[in-house]
Amino acid sequence: MKKYLLLYKVLMFSLPAFTQLNIPSGTQWVNTGNVTINVSNLDIINNGAFSAGTGVVKFTGNTTTNIGGTSAVAFYQMDVAKTTGSKLMLLSDVNINNQLNFTSGLLDLNQKNLTLASTAVLNNENENSRIIAPSGGEAVITLDLNAPNAANPGNLGAIISSAVSLGSVTIKRGHLAQSGAGLNGSILRYFSITPQTNTALNATLRLSYFDAEKNGKDENNFALFQSDDNGLNWTNQSQSTTNSANNYVEKTGLNSLSRFTLSDNTVVANCSATGVALSVKAGKQSSVNVSWSTATETNNQGFGVERRLKGEVGFTQRSFVNSKAAGGNSSSQLNYSYTDVNSSNDTSYYRLKIVGLNASICYSDIKIFVPKVGGKKGGGNPNIINTDTVQTFSISKNSLTKQTDMIANLTVGPNPNNGNFWFRVSGIDKETFAMLYTMDGKVLKQFRVSNLQEQKVSDLQSGIYILKVDGLQSFKIIVQSGGNSTNHLSVTNTPSIKN
Repeated sequence: MKKYLLLYKVLMFSLPAFTQLNIPSGTQWVNTGNVTINVSNLDIINNGAFSAGTGVVKFTGNTTTNIGGTSAVAFYQMDVAKTTGSKLMLLSDVNINNQLNFTSGLLDLNQKNLTLASTAVLNNENENSRIIAPSGGEAVITLDLNAPNAANPGNLGAIISSAVSLGSVTIKRGHLAQSGAGLNGSILRYFSITPQTNTALNATLRLSYFDAEKNGKDENNFALFQSDDNGLNWTNQSQSTTNSANNYVEKTGLNSLSRFTLSDNTVVANCSATGVALSVKAGKQSSVNVSWSTATETNNQGFGVERRLKGEVGFTQRSFVNSKAAGGNSSSQLNYSYTDVNSSNDTSYYRLKIVGLNASICYSDIKIFVPKVGGKKGGGNPNIINTDTVQTFSISKNSLTKQTDMIANLTVGPNPNNGNFWFRVSGIDKETFAMLYTMDGKVLKQFRVSNLQEQKVSDLQSGIYILKVDGLQSFKIIVQSGGNSTNHLSVTNTPSIKN
């Protein structure tokens, strides 16, 4: 033990003079107490045993150094504080028991795995100091998630919400671009999420990314792609919210969790139809006109028209429309339409499942349909209120609040307006979403709304818009050029749910 302590002391004062700290086979390195070891421009090669205790190992310096050996190194706290642009590279797997802190420099996984304990986290990962893995490797964490609410295990950047108890969940984050059927490249980040319970989740998933990981993709057009077979086939899940300023994409209503990545929200090049332009608009007598065109078709069988109503966890096929192209091949524009019977008074989502003659599958982007306001008796949407009335109604289950003594109020003003107005929601106990639609169902703006948080909307052109706050009735916004009315409208909602 004395020889060991002497060796430890010599090494502590002499580390910068060596190029490698080698723990030989049969030798044990033990950290006792809250000691900090500053490893500057030095490799750590562990062929023996390394006991981290509750100490800190801090990697500094201006050259690329390595962590390797025959035995994985388990750090309590590891700090990456190398000169900007310098790398710390893994030559063997590494475990983190408490935290991995980033100050400057990069951590290259180099085809190895970085495993976090269930309570361990990444701290201050940023554009200039972060995990990279250009040749492969994953950061991994396993923990229990029971009805998670915006849980971000390990701070890996996959934020999960679901009312379902998922049980034991393993999350893996990698940094290789993804591809496969339905996906033509992706950002340099993916997540594989494997929960013990993985059906009917109605989950919300937010994926974060760094600008340095965009891989030439347009973040203003990002969509979430999902694969249930480890990246062989991909489905475009579109997105519910995207924020290029804060670098995240969020999708609600996911039925299951698997592998996810982000890419351009476009039909991929190897799809049997290209240049697909989909639109939806109100038809007669509670119907929706779904129309689309294609620029080219190659060995195309046809189109499944799929719909998801609000509250449903997945899309269902409403009809299948055969290709108009002779033999499934066309180099000129072709036009299609389908009328869907839809009496829903709330938001609906439509997409096309594009099927090739060889049974290949890809998807169009998703279009949102919001029923129009007013109309003759028996038509229109009674769930959208006029701007000169105040109505009281009950919130349905799974709404903004389940507290029976809480009242939710939506206040908008001025309305009518000259293209600039504000709104706020009061009486809610958790963050929710608001969306501003054009009358043809196009999403114009999206907002994350907290209690009493005032949101401002500006520069709208003349016309009628629909403001929809999740759990509340829709609201008609009238923009009159030059108008500047100061009236406010308050809509009071009294829950009828019993806990």
